[in-house]
Amino acid sequence: MNMPTRHYLLCATVLALLVCAAALVSAAAGPVLLYLTALLGLIAMAINVRSGRESFQVGTPLVVAMCAPLAVMLASSVVHGQWSASEFEKLSRFALALPVAWLLLRAERRWLRYIQWAFLFSAYAGSLMLIVIVSTNELGRMAVSEYGGRYNAVAFADLTLFFGFAATMTMPWSSSPWPRLENALKAAASPIAIYAVWLSQTRSSWVLVGVLALVIFLGNSHWSRRAKAGFTVVALAVVMTGMAISWYSASSRMSAAWSDVQRFEHQDRDTSVGIRLQLWHASWLMFKQSPLLGVYPSNFRAELVRLEQRGVVTPTVVEGYGEPHNDFLNALAGYGLLGLLTVCALYFIPAWLFLRRLRHPDESVRTAARIGLLFTLGYACFSLTEMMFRNMRSVPIYGVTLVVLYALAYPRPARIS
Repeated sequence: MNMPTRHYLLCATVLALLVCAAALVSAAAGPVLLYLTALLGLIAMAINVRSGRESFQVGTPLVVAMCAPLAVMLASSVVHGQWSASEFEKLSRFALALPVAWLLLRAERRWLRYIQWAFLFSAYAGSLMLIVIVSTNELGRMAVSEYGGRYNAVAFADLTLFFGFAATMTMPWSSSPWPRLENALKAAASPIAIYAVWLSQTRSSWVLVGVLALVIFLGNSHWSRRAKAGFTVVALAVVMTGMAISWYSASSRMSAAWSDVQRFEHQDRDTSVGIRLQLWHASWLMFKQSPLLGVYPSNFRAELVRLEQRGVVTPTVVEGYGEPHNDFLNALAGYGLLGLLTVCALYFIPAWLFLRRLRHPDESVRTAARIGLLFTLGYACFSLTEMMFRNMRSVPIYGVTLVVLYALAYPRPARIS
């Protein structure tokens, strides 16, 4: 590797490593960094067309996962005769992660491991923001969307909890001159993030605890049956204890969820849970109306108006919501069965790739695979009750973080001499 190439790769790596932290605390920085890094990747690939020195292989499964949403969107636009510039830009950002992946596969792994500092910064920055905003603002958790990356409280809490767990999981990558201090900061990231998310009163974030237990279980297949059984018992006890504390705590909204369900059964439908149930039912009816390619996302609100006339949803839902609070159902309603498959591909193809690397002999690779599995499965679970990709600002966090972990966990393509 000559020096200009080395400097070029180092520049692209630094930009990529900054994306997840920048996108959490700034509404503009994440997309800008994604576009800059993707541009560097595209330029390098264009130069390689002439030189032919490098293989263009990134991995067909990853290509399918990142490009399928855009492909289905284009097909649906042709069929419906409609066009959404925002949808095109949002889904293009997933595809732009591929030239970033191609470039990062040629960067040194020790560089890529510095994503641990981005995770650590994001964990502490996200936790501090949640604690300060919720504790000092009159609007409480509702004011979260006015700061940082401008995510709503649910999405911001989800991301903060992931970064807290991910920072702790990077302890095997200790690289500073003060390993004890470094590991102490990483170990503290998880409890601080848990406390911040608790203050935010976000309910769906806690599913990540169960996902973390699953990742730990899958990542230790060498355990004896007795050890596996013991871990399962302890994990279930922790989850049940947490649920019990949440249920009876005055500062938690867990018990309110059951109250919302009971009110829904008595036709009091405009509660937090009731509105979600209405949106999910409406999304299913839209899918049944156009099962293959959906009704197109731009038509979602218009379809809600028609469903209100039939008594399926209330005026509150029509006036205040233009999506179903669920990425899977949003794809199902907007793009039909093909859309649902693309969201599944976006989450579960990378999850499968990371799962395969959990038994790699290199501890560094296994660490990246564990974090990657937590990331993809966690996002999938978060997407059941919240649209993690409601706005395009969240796409860089998923797309670039995914390809960084992919480059850390997977073999590099063979070089062409």
